[in-house]
Amino acid sequence: MDAKERHELKDNDLAEFLNNFGEWWSKNGNFTMIVVILALAGWFGYRYINQTRALANEHAWADLAATTSPTGYRGIADEYDDFPSIRAQALLRGADQFHQQANKLVQEDNEGGMSPDEALDSAQSLYKRVLDADELPVFRANAALGLANVAETRGDFEAAAGYWDQAKQIADEARLSAIVTQAQIRMDMIESLQTPIIFGEPVPEEAPSEEAADEVTANDPATDAAADELDAAPASPAEPGAVDVAPADPGS
Repeated sequence: MDAKERHELKDNDLAEFLNNFGEWWSKNGNFTMIVVILALAGWFGYRYINQTRALANEHAWADLAATTSPTGYRGIADEYDDFPSIRAQALLRGADQFHQQANKLVQEDNEGGMSPDEALDSAQSLYKRVLDADELPVFRANAALGLANVAETRGDFEAAAGYWDQAKQIADEARLSAIVTQAQIRMDMIESLQTPIIFGEPVPEEAPSEEAADEVTANDPATDAAADELDAAPASPAEPGAVDVAPADPGS
Protein backbone atom coordinates (compact mmCIF):
# COMPACT_ATOMS: atom_id res chain seq x y z
CA MET A 1 0.00 0.00 0.00
CA ASP A 2 1.48 3.25 -1.10
CA ALA A 3 1.25 6.60 0.59
CA LYS A 4 -1.67 7.77 -1.55
CA GLU A 5 -3.81 4.81 -0.56
CA ARG A 6 -3.00 5.23 3.11
CA HIS A 7 -3.98 8.92 2.95
CA GLU A 8 -7.29 8.07 1.27
CA LEU A 9 -7.97 5.46 3.98
CA LYS A 10 -7.38 7.98 6.77
CA ASP A 11 -9.71 10.45 5.08
CA ASN A 12 -12.40 7.82 4.84
CA ASP A 13 -12.01 6.93 8.55
CA LEU A 14 -12.21 10.58 9.56
CA ALA A 15 -15.25 11.16 7.38
CA GLU A 16 -16.94 8.08 8.81
CA PHE A 17 -16.19 9.24 12.40
CA LEU A 18 -17.57 12.69 11.72
CA ASN A 19 -20.70 11.26 10.20
CA ASN A 20 -21.21 8.92 13.14
CA PHE A 21 -20.42 11.67 15.67
CA GLY A 22 -22.94 13.95 14.04
CA GLU A 23 -25.60 11.33 14.36
CA TRP A 24 -24.60 10.59 17.96
CA TRP A 25 -24.53 14.28 18.87
CA SER A 26 -27.92 14.89 17.38
CA LYS A 27 -29.27 12.20 19.68
CA ASN A 28 -27.18 12.75 22.86
CA GLY A 29 -25.70 16.23 22.52
CA ASN A 30 -28.18 18.02 24.76
CA PHE A 31 -27.88 15.45 27.50
CA THR A 32 -24.08 15.55 27.29
CA MET A 33 -24.00 19.33 27.56
CA ILE A 34 -26.26 19.21 30.60
CA VAL A 35 -24.00 16.68 32.30
CA VAL A 36 -20.88 18.73 31.52
CA ILE A 37 -22.49 21.94 32.78
CA LEU A 38 -23.67 20.26 35.97
CA ALA A 39 -20.23 18.77 36.57
CA LEU A 40 -18.55 22.14 36.13
CA ALA A 41 -21.15 23.84 38.34
CA GLY A 42 -20.65 21.19 41.03
CA TRP A 43 -16.89 21.59 40.92
CA PHE A 44 -17.05 25.37 41.16
CA GLY A 45 -19.71 25.15 43.88
CA TYR A 46 -17.60 22.72 45.89
CA ARG A 47 -14.60 25.04 45.68
CA TYR A 48 -16.73 28.03 46.67
CA ILE A 49 -18.21 26.26 49.69
CA ASN A 50 -14.79 25.10 50.88
CA GLN A 51 -13.31 28.57 50.51
CA THR A 52 -16.27 30.15 52.28
CA ARG A 53 -16.08 27.65 55.15
CA ALA A 54 -12.32 28.10 55.46
CA LEU A 55 -12.80 31.87 55.68
CA ALA A 56 -15.55 31.48 58.27
CA ASN A 57 -13.34 29.10 60.25
CA GLU A 58 -10.55 31.67 60.22
CA HIS A 59 -12.90 34.38 61.48
CA ALA A 60 -14.20 32.03 64.18
CA TRP A 61 -10.70 31.35 65.54
CA ALA A 62 -9.94 35.07 65.48
CA ASP A 63 -13.13 35.86 67.42
CA LEU A 64 -12.33 33.12 69.94
CA ALA A 65 -8.83 34.51 70.49
CA ALA A 66 -10.18 38.04 70.98
CA THR A 67 -12.81 37.04 73.57
CA THR A 68 -12.03 37.40 77.29
CA SER A 69 -15.36 37.35 79.16
CA PRO A 70 -17.41 34.25 80.07
CA THR A 71 -20.55 35.65 78.44
CA GLY A 72 -18.50 36.40 75.33
CA TYR A 73 -17.34 32.80 75.13
CA ARG A 74 -20.93 31.62 75.42
CA GLY A 75 -21.87 33.91 72.54
CA ILE A 76 -19.01 32.54 70.42
CA ALA A 77 -20.24 28.99 71.06
CA ASP A 78 -23.76 29.91 69.93
CA GLU A 79 -22.58 31.83 66.88
CA TYR A 80 -20.21 29.15 65.60
CA ASP A 81 -22.25 26.09 66.48
CA ASP A 82 -21.29 24.51 63.12
CA PHE A 83 -17.62 24.39 64.17
CA PRO A 84 -17.43 21.69 66.89
CA SER A 85 -13.86 22.39 68.02
CA ILE A 86 -14.41 26.12 68.35
CA ARG A 87 -17.77 25.60 70.08
CA ALA A 88 -16.30 23.16 72.60
CA GLN A 89 -13.31 25.35 73.41
CA ALA A 90 -15.48 28.44 73.81
CA LEU A 91 -17.82 26.59 76.18
CA LEU A 92 -14.95 25.21 78.26
CA ARG A 93 -13.23 28.59 78.52
CA GLY A 94 -16.47 30.32 79.47
CA ALA A 95 -17.25 27.66 82.08
CA ASP A 96 -13.77 27.95 83.58
CA GLN A 97 -14.17 31.70 83.93
CA PHE A 98 -17.63 31.39 85.50
CA HIS A 99 -16.17 28.94 88.03
CA GLN A 100 -13.29 31.29 88.84
CA GLN A 101 -15.77 34.16 89.16
CA ALA A 102 -17.84 32.15 91.64
CA ASN A 103 -14.80 31.52 93.83
CA LYS A 104 -13.95 35.21 93.69
CA LEU A 105 -17.50 36.30 94.57
CA VAL A 106 -17.40 34.19 97.72
CA GLN A 107 -14.59 36.39 99.04
CA GLU A 108 -15.99 39.71 97.80
CA ASP A 109 -19.21 41.61 98.33
CA ASN A 110 -20.90 42.01 94.96
CA GLU A 111 -24.22 43.62 95.75
CA GLY A 112 -26.58 43.78 92.80
CA GLY A 113 -24.41 41.54 90.61
CA MET A 114 -24.17 37.82 89.97
CA SER A 115 -24.15 35.65 93.06
CA PRO A 116 -21.70 32.76 93.56
CA ASP A 117 -24.51 30.22 93.05
CA GLU A 118 -25.54 31.87 89.79
CA ALA A 119 -21.95 31.80 88.54
CA LEU A 120 -21.67 28.10 89.48
CA ASP A 121 -24.96 27.38 87.67
CA SER A 122 -23.62 29.06 84.53
CA ALA A 123 -20.36 27.13 84.71
CA GLN A 124 -22.20 23.85 85.22
CA SER A 125 -24.51 24.57 82.27
CA LEU A 126 -21.63 25.21 79.87
CA TYR A 127 -19.67 22.16 81.03
CA LYS A 128 -22.75 19.98 80.54
CA ARG A 129 -23.22 21.22 76.97
CA VAL A 130 -19.77 19.86 76.13
CA LEU A 131 -20.11 16.62 78.09
CA ASP A 132 -23.53 15.75 76.64
CA ALA A 133 -22.62 16.62 73.04
CA ASP A 134 -20.83 14.44 70.50
CA GLU A 135 -17.49 16.16 71.01
CA LEU A 136 -13.93 14.89 70.90
CA PRO A 137 -12.96 12.81 73.96
CA VAL A 138 -10.42 15.37 75.13
CA PHE A 139 -13.15 18.04 75.31
CA ARG A 140 -15.66 15.74 77.04
CA ALA A 141 -13.05 14.60 79.58
CA ASN A 142 -12.19 18.21 80.43
CA ALA A 143 -15.89 19.01 80.78
CA ALA A 144 -16.24 16.16 83.29
CA LEU A 145 -13.25 17.54 85.21
CA GLY A 146 -14.91 20.95 85.31
CA LEU A 147 -18.19 19.52 86.58
CA ALA A 148 -16.30 17.66 89.31
CA ASN A 149 -14.64 20.90 90.42
CA VAL A 150 -17.98 22.71 90.47
CA ALA A 151 -19.48 19.91 92.58
CA GLU A 152 -16.59 20.15 95.04
CA THR A 153 -17.08 23.90 95.27
CA ARG A 154 -20.74 23.29 96.16
CA GLY A 155 -19.69 20.70 98.74
CA ASP A 156 -21.43 17.89 96.82
CA PHE A 157 -18.61 15.34 97.03
CA GLU A 158 -20.77 12.42 95.92
CA ALA A 159 -21.50 14.14 92.60
CA ALA A 160 -17.85 15.16 92.35
CA ALA A 161 -16.73 11.54 92.72
CA GLY A 162 -19.11 10.54 89.93
CA TYR A 163 -17.74 13.16 87.55
CA TRP A 164 -14.13 12.27 88.41
CA ASP A 165 -14.91 8.65 87.58
CA GLN A 166 -16.61 9.67 84.32
CA ALA A 167 -13.63 11.81 83.33
CA LYS A 168 -11.32 8.87 84.06
CA GLN A 169 -13.37 6.50 81.89
CA ILE A 170 -13.49 8.91 78.93
CA ALA A 171 -9.77 9.66 79.19
CA ASP A 172 -8.88 5.99 79.61
CA GLU A 173 -10.70 5.05 76.40
CA ALA A 174 -9.01 7.91 74.53
CA ARG A 175 -5.60 7.15 76.10
CA LEU A 176 -5.35 10.56 77.76
CA SER A 177 -2.99 9.45 80.51
CA ALA A 178 -2.58 12.86 82.15
CA ILE A 179 -6.32 13.22 82.72
CA VAL A 180 -6.56 9.62 83.96
CA THR A 181 -3.89 10.34 86.56
CA GLN A 182 -5.47 13.61 87.64
CA ALA A 183 -8.91 12.06 88.01
CA GLN A 184 -7.56 9.12 90.02
CA ILE A 185 -5.70 11.42 92.41
CA ARG A 186 -8.83 13.47 93.04
CA MET A 187 -10.93 10.34 93.55
CA ASP A 188 -8.45 9.15 96.17
CA MET A 189 -8.76 12.52 97.95
CA ILE A 190 -12.57 12.62 98.07
CA GLU A 191 -12.82 10.99 101.49
CA SER A 192 -10.25 13.30 103.05
CA LEU A 193 -11.91 16.34 101.50
CA GLN A 194 -15.18 15.46 103.21
CA THR A 195 -13.52 15.31 106.64
CA PRO A 196 -13.80 18.73 108.30
CA ILE A 197 -10.68 20.26 109.73
CA ILE A 198 -11.04 20.71 113.51
CA PHE A 199 -8.91 23.35 115.14
CA GLY A 200 -8.11 22.84 118.85
CA GLU A 201 -8.55 25.56 121.45
CA PRO A 202 -5.39 27.58 122.06
CA VAL A 203 -3.47 26.57 125.18
CA PRO A 204 -3.16 29.56 127.57
CA GLU A 205 0.36 30.56 128.50
CA GLU A 206 1.20 30.04 132.17
CA ALA A 207 2.77 32.92 134.08
CA PRO A 208 6.30 32.04 135.24
CA SER A 209 6.76 31.38 138.97
CA GLU A 210 8.84 33.70 141.16
CA GLU A 211 11.67 31.17 141.34
CA ALA A 212 11.71 30.84 137.54
CA ALA A 213 11.66 34.64 137.18
CA ASP A 214 14.58 35.00 139.62
CA GLU A 215 16.52 32.31 137.75
CA VAL A 216 15.90 34.03 134.42
CA THR A 217 16.99 37.36 135.89
CA ALA A 218 20.11 35.80 137.41
CA ASN A 219 21.09 34.24 134.11
CA ASP A 220 20.32 37.32 132.07
CA PRO A 221 23.58 38.88 130.74
CA ALA A 222 21.90 42.23 130.39
CA THR A 223 21.00 42.25 134.08
CA ASP A 224 24.57 41.34 135.09
CA ALA A 225 26.02 44.08 132.92
CA ALA A 226 23.65 46.66 134.40
CA ALA A 227 24.71 45.61 137.91
CA ASP A 228 28.42 45.90 137.03
CA GLU A 229 27.91 49.40 135.66
CA LEU A 230 26.13 50.41 138.84
CA ASP A 231 28.97 49.14 141.05
CA ALA A 232 31.62 50.89 138.98
CA ALA A 233 29.86 54.27 139.08
CA PRO A 234 31.67 56.97 141.33
CA ALA A 235 29.99 58.27 144.48
CA SER A 236 27.92 61.38 144.13
CA PRO A 237 29.86 64.60 145.14
CA ALA A 238 28.66 66.74 148.05
CA GLU A 239 26.13 69.33 147.24
CA PRO A 240 27.54 72.84 146.72
CA GLY A 241 27.58 74.89 149.84
CA ALA A 242 27.56 71.97 152.23
CA VAL A 243 29.99 72.25 155.23
CA ASP A 244 31.37 69.21 156.94
CA VAL A 245 31.33 70.17 160.66
CA ALA A 246 33.19 67.88 163.05
CA PRO A 247 31.55 67.24 166.44
CA ALA A 248 32.85 69.38 169.30
CA ASP A 249 35.34 67.87 171.68
CA PRO A 250 33.74 67.77 175.11
CA GLY A 251 37.08 68.43 176.83
CA SER A 252 37.87 71.65 174.91
